[in-house]
Amino acid sequence: MYKLLTSLRPNVVGSASVIRFYSSNLKPQRKSPKMPLDPKHIAEAQKQRLKLKQKIIKASPGIVNLQIVGSGAPGAPASVYLFSDQTRYLFNCGEGTQRLAYEHKTKLSCLENIFMTRTCWERIGGLPGICLTMQDVGVPNVTLHGPPGLDELFKAMRRFVILKDMKVEAAECKAEDLFDDHVMSLKYVAINREPESVSNSDEENQDEDTTVDDTDYYAYEKRNKAAPKPKLAMTQQDWTKRHEETVMAYICKLKLRFGQLSLEKCVDRGVTPGPLLGQLKNGNDVTLPDGTVVKSSDVRGPDDPGPVFIFIDIPSEEYLRDLDDKNEAFAPYQSTATEESNQAMYVLHFSPLDVMQKPEYRKFMDRFSASTRHIALNEINSFSGYIASHRIQYHLNQLDGGIFPLLKEANNDYNAIDSEMHDFDMVKTSSLSYLHVRPKKGIDRTLEAKLNPSEYLQELEVLPEFKLALDQLHQKMAQRKPQQELVARSEKYPRVVFLGTGSSIPNKTRNVSAILVHTGPGSSILLDCGEGAAGQIIRLYGHEQAKNVFRTIKAIYISHLHADHHLGLFGLLQTKRKLLGSDNEKILLIAPEQISYWLRLYDCRFEPVHKDYVLIKNAELVDEPLRDERINDLGLTEVVTCRVRHCPHSFGVSLSMNSCQKGEPGEPVKITYSGDTMPCQNLIDLGRDSTILIHEATMEDELEAEARVKMHSTLSQAIEQGKKMNAKYTLLTHFSQRYAKIPRIESELETNLGIAFDNMEVTLDDLPQLSLFYPALKAMFISHFEEMEQKAIKRGNKRMRLEGGSGNNSKESSPTR
Repeated sequence: MYKLLTSLRPNVVGSASVIRFYSSNLKPQRKSPKMPLDPKHIAEAQKQRLKLKQKIIKASPGIVNLQIVGSGAPGAPASVYLFSDQTRYLFNCGEGTQRLAYEHKTKLSCLENIFMTRTCWERIGGLPGICLTMQDVGVPNVTLHGPPGLDELFKAMRRFVILKDMKVEAAECKAEDLFDDHVMSLKYVAINREPESVSNSDEENQDEDTTVDDTDYYAYEKRNKAAPKPKLAMTQQDWTKRHEETVMAYICKLKLRFGQLSLEKCVDRGVTPGPLLGQLKNGNDVTLPDGTVVKSSDVRGPDDPGPVFIFIDIPSEEYLRDLDDKNEAFAPYQSTATEESNQAMYVLHFSPLDVMQKPEYRKFMDRFSASTRHIALNEINSFSGYIASHRIQYHLNQLDGGIFPLLKEANNDYNAIDSEMHDFDMVKTSSLSYLHVRPKKGIDRTLEAKLNPSEYLQELEVLPEFKLALDQLHQKMAQRKPQQELVARSEKYPRVVFLGTGSSIPNKTRNVSAILVHTGPGSSILLDCGEGAAGQIIRLYGHEQAKNVFRTIKAIYISHLHADHHLGLFGLLQTKRKLLGSDNEKILLIAPEQISYWLRLYDCRFEPVHKDYVLIKNAELVDEPLRDERINDLGLTEVVTCRVRHCPHSFGVSLSMNSCQKGEPGEPVKITYSGDTMPCQNLIDLGRDSTILIHEATMEDELEAEARVKMHSTLSQAIEQGKKMNAKYTLLTHFSQRYAKIPRIESELETNLGIAFDNMEVTLDDLPQLSLFYPALKAMFISHFEEMEQKAIKRGNKRMRLEGGSGNNSKESSPTR
């Protein structure tokens, strides 16, 4: 009973003396401390925890909040996390949601339901990444809710998004159905687009046989059996176009929560300690031994009938007529609600700004009560929420402002009256804004993600050796800079811009693979396109300049079909089309042939993309380099590929071009990109005499065995590859996320080496300077570097023990080597 009272305390009120009275009568005898459970008892303990969870979830939670994960600012996803003290729900999951959730420590282990308003990539593009993360934290299953088609997404991605330990299901969401659990009741409202005729030009190749990719892209990691050979099967697929015709709105109402139990009132009515307290708390009347009936309503405070909040996403004016026709679904929660408690507390709008400005949409908003807060999750917000990217960029900017430019986005200005918001009762928001639903505390911006440049710079001032290292760096760079007429960086070509330098999944400071090579004033090529690549471009260049950058992208090269190298493709094509409109041109997509199945399935079953690209197969360029008119606009003279040693259908690439300054052509330049690979002779032959080798360096040298299993390269192996091909400069990238800030290199960098960071821009003139940065980088990230050193020492000591060293190896070198 003591435990029962303890569980009641959040929902009981009474004087301290009354609570002590109950506690003193119920306090159990002290027990000796428990010893750790034996392994054989762990399974039983887990069953008990499950029973406890099932017991707890019978009561409606006392704390329910909406947390903004992504605000929908340019380059950022729009997503909202609903969490209680018992469970979690996610509404929409665009590209970058997993990265924001990781940065802001949003707990995903209790997430079991994800609600999508649409089936376009803008809303679902982050699902693969977040599901992989959920699998890693032990979530056994997740249910997707939304318009038809969500079940096909993971079937299409099953070859490169491996979910072996988590089941993903798609619920059938019908208008007459309800999602109902102990936290809330959720009503689906399907809103349909006006019927329109479909152009025959979109019904392409309906009857053709399509090559289905049956390759196991992770077979090489299975140590117990040899990797199977890539298998391609021919099958007849239903390629019927399914245009997006339905979007889903959600009306959520929390379950009734009984008012707080007053212990003083219980004492006054003669209720003794025992199970009667629990019954009264749960709304049940009780009869005392003397026959007295105590009504629950007499000893509890007012009940909370359950607030209402709504999610709405109208992508275009073609849906507005049906929104008006379906208003009867919303009417019970608008100003016409029969009870004040049913008037919506919040309406969260994923709809784009141009739609919200339509009179029909304004009419929909005006129907709600004046107390309803309308929350905007679209481009009216200005800050993406990626604080860590800005923090590290401010740090790196101190080394060199040209190589490490500051990102071009700012905090929301809540005081300014935006022209777009004129006459709008609309609330801006940012990541980590909290909308308190229960208890009703309104909007809380205390923890909201905000930029604080002065704080970031002060962090460098307290580092003991950084100032000296920075001064020495600037002195050396001043001595090496050529004494010649300065040329603006924007007029130097090629320029290599690293948009993502991490591997596998994004972390706070390193996004996944993407490298933009500006080859000329109006041309560029993107090397790999990991999740969030489009957002990285927008944050680096600013929303206005980004439009010109997207216009220059004439080609995208995909090295292989692991998810971290191509899941940003649809997002980039979408963003480019949206920004450029009728001026948008097809890009050359240079990729493994096997990507065609994924592209065509998405084009048919989700949204059209076939008009945005022309596919050139990587394998065709191994023996027949691309030199014809197709690359006239690329600023390149040749594109050549080779097969490399990673998963099936992995390629390296070499780009040849002429350098250019102020419009004047210069010397020939050759840039070779490894993609993912272990040391590979084909790549050495391809990259012979390269000006720049961009090579993956996933693992530190001590993890060579692990690198071999995963078919990646270590730092030293990548450097050695550059030497063997006689590359003039080698830039290292694709670091394991365990090296979130800086890879561990024990010696000084050789003069022709550089370490890549996200949002780093390199010209040919910068290359001789890059090796000078390492001492200052070590001083900047000293705590991270020392942590890596300690981990290396522990690994070394463990390895020595496993090798049987009871003293026989005492004369060996340091275990860190």
